[in-house]
Amino acid sequence: MANSTENQDLLLEEGIQFQEIWELIKKRRMIVYYFAGFVLLAALVRLQLQTPLFMARGTLLIEKEGRGQMNLLSQNYYDPDWANEYLNTQQRVLTSRSLAMKVVKELERLPEAGSVQQKPRQKKLRQALQGGNDEDDPEKKFSGEVSGFLGGLGVSSIPDTRLLEISYVSPDPKMAAHAVNTLFDKFIEFNLEMKAESTKQASEFLTAQIEELRRSLAQKEQELQEYGKRKELYYIRGEDSTVVQKLSDLNSAYTAAQIERINKESIYRELQGKPFDNYPDVRGNSLVQGLKQEFSTRESEIKKKSQIFQDSYPEMQRLRSQQEGLQKRIDSETADIARKSINQAQAEYQAALKKENSLMDLLNQQKGSVVSSNANAIYYNSLKIEVQNMTNLLDFLTRRQKESMLSSRLDGLQTSNIKIVDRAEIPQIAFSPNKQRTLLLALMLGIGGGIFLIFALNYLDNTVKSPEEVEKLLKLPALGFIPAVGAKASHSYYQHYYSDRKKEHSEQKIKSVELVNLKDPESTFAEHYRNIRTSLLLSSPDSPPKVMVVTSALPQEGKTVTAINLAAAFTQLGKKVLVIDGDLRRPRVHKIFRIKNLAGITSFLVGRSRIEDIIYRYPGEPNLHVISSGPIPPNPVELVISKGMGEMMAKLRQHYDFIFIDAPPLMGISDAILLGEHADGLLLVAWGGKTPRKVIEKAKAEIEKYNVKLFGLILNKVNLRRFAYAYSSYNYKYGSYREDEEKRGEA
Repeated sequence: MANSTENQDLLLEEGIQFQEIWELIKKRRMIVYYFAGFVLLAALVRLQLQTPLFMARGTLLIEKEGRGQMNLLSQNYYDPDWANEYLNTQQRVLTSRSLAMKVVKELERLPEAGSVQQKPRQKKLRQALQGGNDEDDPEKKFSGEVSGFLGGLGVSSIPDTRLLEISYVSPDPKMAAHAVNTLFDKFIEFNLEMKAESTKQASEFLTAQIEELRRSLAQKEQELQEYGKRKELYYIRGEDSTVVQKLSDLNSAYTAAQIERINKESIYRELQGKPFDNYPDVRGNSLVQGLKQEFSTRESEIKKKSQIFQDSYPEMQRLRSQQEGLQKRIDSETADIARKSINQAQAEYQAALKKENSLMDLLNQQKGSVVSSNANAIYYNSLKIEVQNMTNLLDFLTRRQKESMLSSRLDGLQTSNIKIVDRAEIPQIAFSPNKQRTLLLALMLGIGGGIFLIFALNYLDNTVKSPEEVEKLLKLPALGFIPAVGAKASHSYYQHYYSDRKKEHSEQKIKSVELVNLKDPESTFAEHYRNIRTSLLLSSPDSPPKVMVVTSALPQEGKTVTAINLAAAFTQLGKKVLVIDGDLRRPRVHKIFRIKNLAGITSFLVGRSRIEDIIYRYPGEPNLHVISSGPIPPNPVELVISKGMGEMMAKLRQHYDFIFIDAPPLMGISDAILLGEHADGLLLVAWGGKTPRKVIEKAKAEIEKYNVKLFGLILNKVNLRRFAYAYSSYNYKYGSYREDEEKRGEA
């Protein structure tokens, strides 16, 4: 978290350095290459394993319903208005399971029926998810096939038209085309069946009424014949009595009431079998049609805006909310009008039935009167009238039944408003997978993911990699940096600088930087040490530091080599320089100079040697002198804080221009701090790109805790191949320091 906060502060202070970002991506571009290659390879494998899918398309036209639907009993025509919800209803019917079942059954009869079945891998997966084997349960198997068919089916309306585009996706191109065409045929049949259903119900009702009337007529005719034979009635006129005339009138009225009751009952039963939308009163209601027109307008607006905005957009949510409100109001108004219509039909039917029953009661009473006055003649005539009336009613109902049956058969063809515009053709090219688009997306994803990975790794890296980070994040003076052995930054300032002076020498590969300023003064490494020397001299031009302790936060960060090479760099100014191995625990200076460590600081402090005897003069550079550590003592701290150490340093200050003390690491050891009390300050060495910032901060806090001056930090072993972006502008600065330093040396 601390690392994140520091990086954010850095961005706020300096802004986003796009040049540094580009250099970072360029130097770590192999991550992008590998990641993009992996994603592309995964995409290629997926494309090879993915089953090609073919899509067949067809188009249906849903026209306005014209005149042709009629009430079979009343023969009153009505003209239904076109509404947008009818088109939506047809879309739902096309995707219904009942229609899908018919299509699947028809497809199973085709020779390519095996193509409709699922692939073995898909079949096993579905069986695993359902926890069983579909082969053991035919109903479950068929239900799965229906679900699979609906999964590949697509129905969409073409905006501002009455056209529906139907598509089907299948691994088999022939089966995809067969599925769409079969769906067209079954949908038209299904639509015709739905339209004729209500007429068929009325026809069935009439058939039942006719059968019942025929049985009653046969009984009455039999009764009339038997009564006439028994009473020997061969001639009876209806005019012989007013009672008989009244009975005849009541019979006629009763017959008319029966016809009316049958009509009303037929209308009532027909309404019961129809959806609310098909009620005449609903279709003729101006409020409902206005709401439907508004709903259609709103849906067209939603379809147009959905091409621009997403469903979560507030305007889209508001339009959909208004559409849902209109739909609820349409459903409510339709239901209210339909209920009123069916209630009215029921009331008329009940009234007709009540009238029929009343006339029946009156007719029965009149029959009693006829019987009482002239029982034989009147009763005979009444039977004859009943027979005649029932005969007339039977003829009427038979005629209406024939008309109903004919209308039921022709109604669908006469009123069909569904036309096939384009039948599906066998697709020649698979629409999925789209190899070009998939590979392009994979490439973009790979590049984006690789760049993200670069920044993620850089974000998680909490080490110090450049002098700029030292100054900005650690608030320490950055004295310079030393490249790692074998590291070489491309297009650096030094390549051009040395190409004019000693190109063949500068290109020589250096295996070790120990004493590089003495062995190869024209190398890049020697130049970096001279840059650090210049930084130290310019840090306080009036009184540059004379005695400096070189230490590090952790072991093996290159402090010893840094101290020796800095000392060698100062000798090149013609100054007398001394290197002291102050690491009394794990000394290493004598190994680099290849001298015996028999006498050194410890020998002088314990009084076994004189100071003149422990000074080693390097033969390759007369101005460079060395004092090794001497035998390792059991108590290094006591020797460092001894009075003899102070006296020795006071004498050495008088004879040398610069003194460098190689001290042990800071973490867990106080030798460097104690040695700093005898020096002008400390030089802190850190491994570039490896030493954590927290460790350096802790070392800095330890130094400040004892009020020891810290001149700055030197980055060592910097990998220029990895972090060269941080030094693109830094190298030129040291080139200018070179000239200033030489002028100072001449002075």
